[in-house]
Amino acid sequence: MPAIPFSSYQTEFKHLIRLAFPILLAQLALTGLGVVDTIMSGQVGTDDLAAIGLGTSLLFPVFMISTGILLALTPLVAKQKGRQNWQGITHYLHQSLWLSIPLGLFSLLTLMHLQWVLDLLTLSATVYQLTNDYLIYIAFGLPGIVLYQAFRFFWEGLGLTIPTMLISFFALLLNIPLNAVFIYGWGPVDAYGAAGCGIASALVMWAMFLVSVVYVLSSPKTRSLVCLKLSSFERPSWSKGISDILSLGIPNTLALLFEVSLFSFIALFIAQLGTVVIAAHQVAISYTSLAFMVPLSVAMAITVRVGEAYGQGSLKALKVSMRTGVGSAALFSGVIALFTYVMMQDIAALYTTDTKVILLAGTLLLFAAFYQVFDAVQVASAGALRGLHSTKVTMVVTFISYWLIGLGMGYVFAFTDWIIPKSGVAGFWLGIVLGLILAAVLLQVKLHVLVKRLTREGELA
Repeated sequence: MPAIPFSSYQTEFKHLIRLAFPILLAQLALTGLGVVDTIMSGQVGTDDLAAIGLGTSLLFPVFMISTGILLALTPLVAKQKGRQNWQGITHYLHQSLWLSIPLGLFSLLTLMHLQWVLDLLTLSATVYQLTNDYLIYIAFGLPGIVLYQAFRFFWEGLGLTIPTMLISFFALLLNIPLNAVFIYGWGPVDAYGAAGCGIASALVMWAMFLVSVVYVLSSPKTRSLVCLKLSSFERPSWSKGISDILSLGIPNTLALLFEVSLFSFIALFIAQLGTVVIAAHQVAISYTSLAFMVPLSVAMAITVRVGEAYGQGSLKALKVSMRTGVGSAALFSGVIALFTYVMMQDIAALYTTDTKVILLAGTLLLFAAFYQVFDAVQVASAGALRGLHSTKVTMVVTFISYWLIGLGMGYVFAFTDWIIPKSGVAGFWLGIVLGLILAAVLLQVKLHVLVKRLTREGELA
């Protein structure tokens, strides 16, 4: 293959930013929903604040199951777009909508029956009741948000990310007055406290779905592909659609759950180390989660660009998309890492005035500054692999890197003298650093091996 001109990378970078920036703003808006819930419920009392924290921690894993599965729709649609197979796009959309129904019902029923988890915890009667009510109320919104996700990943596969951004900001703005009504009460509506956030969120979820339906039926870029009339709506097909989504989506979901559970288990293990350690860990997690949205948004854009190049069968386009995407994610995170290193004490001071917490959180942010580029490379590589319809290896690598290295070795570093003097919470963060370095290397190796195989088999030329 002749050398690829630099202008090709410049053009690809523009395409990538055009996709990634709206996704980033959408992610920030969706994060804002949780912030609004926390702030508004906290005005009622400590019990309400605790209920929101506990309720959302139980909601998130359930929500990630359907999200991870339906995320498979983006590379499937992108590949069909690359092939200009418009009927294939409609087919996958219809199959994902059929799949959304049981996924939504599963999510609803799961959230409505989590009392057994609450029974395992030592909670006051008030916090128990508020948390349980919150979960039951918000459960009725999950079928709506799951259907919305199907439409969202459909249009993102087409390279349309601005609708996601606009609907996310719409949801954020709608959530504020609805929270006010149901948390504090208004007119004939009783005050539900933190449980009212569940009612408001459920209404917002269904509103997002309804707006998405209006969009896909009215936009000239999507309406010809949707075909929602009963006479033209395809029947569910396991062998030709649903199995494709699940074969990509289930590994996606497991990889996401491995990541989420890593930080959940670390939080449990360090509980014995005292409130200063717990607070410092939470400060570092809060900041790094926010910073991670930048490479995550780029990774989601990479999936679209790589998927389209894969559908075209163009090795040149694929290499340009991969190199530009991974390089951009690493560059952006390199800047963030430098900022984290220079400002780590100041960042910690934004969260608390406790000097002990600030000092420890600053140390943990030093670890974060070191791993952020590797984290960007691994998530960008995973995005490229998803675009190439390869998600099982990401699941395996995530398990090894997060659980065996991040959690397993982190525990050894934190609580034993086997390798280094026991380091407390810093040991877990060292484990995370090593795990992310390993994940970045393994996923890059897999990516290059897969491209060579697809070229050898004639799928890329």
